[in-house]
Amino acid sequence: MSRPAAPDALAARAHPFTPLIASLAVIALAFLLPAPGGPVALALLVALCVPLSGDPRAFLPAAWLALPFWILLTVLHGLLGEGTRTTIGPLTFSEPGLLLALTTSARLTAVILASVLLLRGFRPGRFVDAALEQGWPWSLAYLCAATLNAIPRFQERATRVQEAMRSRGLRVRGSLLTRIRAFVPLALPLMLGALHDVDERAFALATRQVRADGARRTPLRPPADTAADQAVRWGAAVLVGVATLWRMI
Repeated sequence: MSRPAAPDALAARAHPFTPLIASLAVIALAFLLPAPGGPVALALLVALCVPLSGDPRAFLPAAWLALPFWILLTVLHGLLGEGTRTTIGPLTFSEPGLLLALTTSARLTAVILASVLLLRGFRPGRFVDAALEQGWPWSLAYLCAATLNAIPRFQERATRVQEAMRSRGLRVRGSLLTRIRAFVPLALPLMLGALHDVDERAFALATRQVRADGARRTPLRPPADTAADQAVRWGAAVLVGVATLWRMI
């Protein structure tokens, strides 16, 4: 599992709303921009932003997630697709199928890269403080932070469970049958641990007298909302608006 972004990385230092809105904009633009050039250019732009954000290690988890889609879609649409065919080396590909595979893979790659950057740079405490500074209800701010933080916490728990089971002699690698047999011993403690974590969080909130009473709470250390952050957010919103109007017209 990949480690979170370094605290001094741009993705971690930015205002919490900036990477969130940028990621949502990337998801929208991936399906609004004209294919295949738009999604391909967007994927390249997001890939360029990965090292600029100060977190080049985000490439590795994103590549592991995106590579199977490239292979699968190329086989399904490129090799098995219909239409005009072209020969590349020893293989014959469908030209419309290749364009479809390229478009879909580029869209998924852009979305995966943006999502990985968001999750690796996400800090729950900073997000809650930023949401409270903007006047959000505490319950909504906590719900959003807990939802965005659930995936890395679930990944950490899955890694610990797998390592514990392997130390006890459970075989989790090998043939497909071996992996299927290991599924229940791995999944059961993982789900029980997740339920226990939810119970602990609920108990901790109850002992601190946290209620969804609508009272405005003061953030402890609200992150600075710089002009650059605001420019990125407004720029992302404008790009999505322009792309939406272009598709409608």
